Amino acid sequence: MSVRIVVLWPVLGIWAQIASIDRLHDDLSRFLSIPRFTPSEKSQTRIAVRQTFERLGLHVISHTFSSEDTDEIGVNLLSIQEGPHYGTPNDKVVIVAANYDTEEGVPGVDDNGSGVAAVLETARTLATFDQVYRRLYTIIYALFDLKHQDLSTCKKANKFAIFNAFAGSHAFVEEVLLPYLTISNASVSGVLVLDGLLHFDAFPTSQSVPNGFDEMFPTAARELYEHGHMGDYIQLIGRERKDDNVLQNFFDAFDRSTARLTHDWSFRPWLLLLRLPMHTITSVDDVHRMHSYLFADHSSFFFHSNPHLDLPTIHISDTLKFRGVRQYCPYCDSLFMLSEPNMRFLTVIVETVIRTVVFLSESEARTVVDDLYRFQYPYKVEGR
Repeated sequence: MSVRIVVLWPVLGIWAQIASIDRLHDDLSRFLSIPRFTPSEKSQTRIAVRQTFERLGLHVISHTFSSEDTDEIGVNLLSIQEGPHYGTPNDKVVIVAANYDTEEGVPGVDDNGSGVAAVLETARTLATFDQVYRRLYTIIYALFDLKHQDLSTCKKANKFAIFNAFAGSHAFVEEVLLPYLTISNASVSGVLVLDGLLHFDAFPTSQSVPNGFDEMFPTAARELYEHGHMGDYIQLIGRERKDDNVLQNFFDAFDRSTARLTHDWSFRPWLLLLRLPMHTITSVDDVHRMHSYLFADHSSFFFHSNPHLDLPTIHISDTLKFRGVRQYCPYCDSLFMLSEPNMRFLTVIVETVIRTVVFLSESEARTVVDDLYRFQYPYKVEGR
């Protein structure tokens, strides 16, 4: 018992804070605050990411692919924390993913340096837990290329654009994930797509929404109205029915990660859930009506070549250009974003991601996290 306390106390901390705000800030300021659009820019970022994984004792795989719409070559970075059932039908893979490229000339601290930093911090924490606690299922960390290059191509495209974008995540699903699942007969427990986790703006009316939002999501629209259209939340997108288990795990993890904020009225992040009725889609026009909520890497896990295989996936985002100063100043996505409230917001969300991965991968570290939670908040309802 004493060994467990010595190993995990620096990670969990006295308030069970799992994610390190200092490490997140260091990653963002050192190598995730420069543009990552050209091949040379992205190469420098890949070197830093590779070094980070290797310091954890994790091997990094470079998955090279080509975009179907251009001649551009992309490079995804993958790292695998194998579970005891790796390569067998008993495995239930957990995937934590983010794109690492940016728009041209944009530093991309929030979009999507914050997502990359979250992936790295999750890998660090799970590597620490794995030294002491058994984990049943495999975790794949995936960093995708060619999101923004493909988006710039698709901006002038038609309603079929969504099927041609996101080359990096599409290549990962079709060339890596589906073949592995076919060969091993393993399944996927959950995919977390991280797409901007840093921007917290609690000023009233700082949050905008896509056209038609109120009609498509009346409950979410009412919640947003009741919160004064403040940009103080994380948006979760999942499909009705198919992604409910992953969503529930994330909500439970968020509840634990924010429990210590109960008495802090100046900082009250919350979750806004958008459940897509994908089972009602019968045409491309139906997909087009939902395109504002599908136009990111999670769509590669929704639409793939095996119609008989479900990949439970949720998209986790601060809504990017629909929030605060980013609505009119794309170049403000820079070191300017590393404010104290933003970093605090990011740390809470990364901790939620880590807890979710612990839950889904069935790591025995969950026992320690839950024991600390019950000790600190004994009157909370169990399981919430």
